[in-house]
Amino acid sequence: MTRLGDEDLESFIDQVDDIEKTVKALMEGKIDMAEVDRKEASIKEKQRKQEERKKQQQLDAERKARHAARAQERQKWGFVGKWCPRCRKDEVEMMEDVHGKDDTKWPAGQVDKCITPSCKTINEGEGVVLLSNEERRKQLEDKVEQLKQDRLHKAMAKDRWQRWRSTQAHKRAGAWDDDYQRWDKWVGSDDEEDELPPVPPPDTAEFKAMEQDINQRAQDKEKRRNESNRLKKLGNDEMADGNLGKAFKLYTKGLEDDKGNRAILTNRALCAIRLQNKKVTVTKLGEDVEVDSYDQAIDDCSKCLDICEFLHDNKGPGVADSRIKAYMRRAEAHSLKGALQEALDDVTACLEGVPKLPPKVVSDLERMKKRFEGEVAEKERVERLKEIA
Repeated sequence: MTRLGDEDLESFIDQVDDIEKTVKALMEGKIDMAEVDRKEASIKEKQRKQEERKKQQQLDAERKARHAARAQERQKWGFVGKWCPRCRKDEVEMMEDVHGKDDTKWPAGQVDKCITPSCKTINEGEGVVLLSNEERRKQLEDKVEQLKQDRLHKAMAKDRWQRWRSTQAHKRAGAWDDDYQRWDKWVGSDDEEDELPPVPPPDTAEFKAMEQDINQRAQDKEKRRNESNRLKKLGNDEMADGNLGKAFKLYTKGLEDDKGNRAILTNRALCAIRLQNKKVTVTKLGEDVEVDSYDQAIDDCSKCLDICEFLHDNKGPGVADSRIKAYMRRAEAHSLKGALQEALDDVTACLEGVPKLPPKVVSDLERMKKRFEGEVAEKERVERLKEIA
């Protein structure tokens, strides 16, 4: 037998009282049948409203449970359901973009391919196949393993180069610089074989050809870096003049020549924030796609932080400054998107993770932290009031 709640019990008692009063009035001749019909209709209307209220409460509870489950899954994996490797959106984000925020209106069934307009037409209309969380994890693990192998490969090559150079010191004194400038000009390309060929003797045509190739690569790399810095300066000038769209394009072109340029990444992030979430065009997986500028600002700052951590071990000239800018600008972009907790996390990470912060930076970060803490608390208060209501 179903146990009645307090509200149901109270409603039942009210109905019994109404029935008793109606029967008594009929027996005493105080009301006619028309009045009885009106009372019956009134009782049915109350019952209908009560059922609707209970149904809505149940729907709200189910929706809240779904949102909590999605939040937990996103915290664990970084996305919910399946994930698109092209537009980098998960199932929930796709559904919200295409069908709106109300998940009760979403179509039922499993999604295997990206449904966003920009991805549906890829691969001759076949679309982009989504990855499950396990497939995404495997993809990331493979990338990490490949990065480790590349680093090991280059370290072994550098070690062999230095050992060979030391054996030639007595033959060609002063031929190499002690600051390893020669090595810094050459890093192995992605298509190198696992086993490096033997280094040829120095006074041979083969060695001279190899040295010429090293120098040519260094010149090409330096040329690209100079062009990238030139475009960065032009972008800075355009942004200072308020020409944000043009500045964004110049920064984007500069990154084509030097993808790891931390200054351009953080400058483009600032430009994207000032664009106030307008659509911007960037290249992802070889395709030009339109994204919201706040999302691109977050992506640029995240990439800068990854470069600082994985390529520089968060050490070296200018790295701390790059991390500060990336954390602060990513926090600002998060806050503008309404992701206040993520914004607060970025400010906290900067305060706790970047050593020897200048006093001015500490002051700015503390002010941002106080603001975000207040906004987070206010948001939680409003949500509690909504639940109570």
